[in-house]
Amino acid sequence: MAEPTDRYLVRVKKRRAKPKTAFDPAGLAILAYFLLFCLAYILSPTITGALTLGWYLSLIIEVPARGLYKIKIFPYRLAITLSSVIIFSILIFGISGIIPIILDEGRKLFPVLRDSFLSLSVPDALRQNPFGQELMDGIRQAVSSLMQKTAEFGVIIVNDIFQRLPGISTSLIIFVITAAYFTSLLPVFKKNLWRFLPASGRERARSFLSEVYGDIRHFIAGQMIVALFVGVAVWLGMLLVGIPYAMFIGFLSALTNFIPYMGIIVAAVPSLILGLSHGGLIGLLKVTLVLVAVNQFEGWVLSPKIQGSRMKLNWFAIILAILLSGTLLGVVGILIAIPLVVFFKRFWIWYVQEALQNV
Repeated sequence: MAEPTDRYLVRVKKRRAKPKTAFDPAGLAILAYFLLFCLAYILSPTITGALTLGWYLSLIIEVPARGLYKIKIFPYRLAITLSSVIIFSILIFGISGIIPIILDEGRKLFPVLRDSFLSLSVPDALRQNPFGQELMDGIRQAVSSLMQKTAEFGVIIVNDIFQRLPGISTSLIIFVITAAYFTSLLPVFKKNLWRFLPASGRERARSFLSEVYGDIRHFIAGQMIVALFVGVAVWLGMLLVGIPYAMFIGFLSALTNFIPYMGIIVAAVPSLILGLSHGGLIGLLKVTLVLVAVNQFEGWVLSPKIQGSRMKLNWFAIILAILLSGTLLGVVGILIAIPLVVFFKRFWIWYVQEALQNV
């Protein structure tokens, strides 16, 4: 057998001295930052959740601000200020108006349901039948018991809200400050992002984060347009069928539209309460028709047209992510489920696939 040449031995030594890295150090750093975020949320969910919501709102504020800045009339900081004032004003006006409406209509609904069931007239065929009479008496007792338990549950919820008011107030303050701070300092953060990444793989990591940020911004900008359409369509639809507080129902529908597929359920509950308390079963049917029509048009026509094919996220993966993220992180997790899916999808493409090829 021939002896190996010196050139061959040098090549073997170089390969042994510099093995191929299985995973990019910058990718590991990004993953470590994400794990630190999860740890911070476990240790302090109130503060971390408020910071996360503030970051999310800063992305929403940035969308109209960039539009104002592109007009070449407003400087960037002034555009950010105007956008912040407009969005905060809309949120304050809508939320402060819709909460009293929901509470007031909820109080009206239960007496209406109770009186409707208790005043039911027994058909002659059932009145003459002992079993039919017992059945109606059982239904009345069940309805009365349900109303009583619901009222007790409502009292528990109100007491729990009052106990949590200090924490909620702290979260709101952090939320507002974070949104304003992140929005104004976003260009500075982009410029200094390299300081948080290791030298090895730094440029690639910046490209990866830029792509993730672009996808998330594209999603939020598209959702804002879709939410605006949904809010206006629901508002006009409720006006058309004669449901009161149509504007606030439209606002709630637009707000919850940032939760794909499941936001309509959140908006439907108070809407159905209003329809039932003011129009009975006919009002309930009218509200259902409006919500279903708007939701179907948004899901089949509007969202695919506006969001395009850039996101390329499976609907089942989105729902699963919302459920898992909501279970682990609560309301914050529901809101950031799509950004998390975008992050992990890009992370898999940029880092995990290459690492698997190098193993």
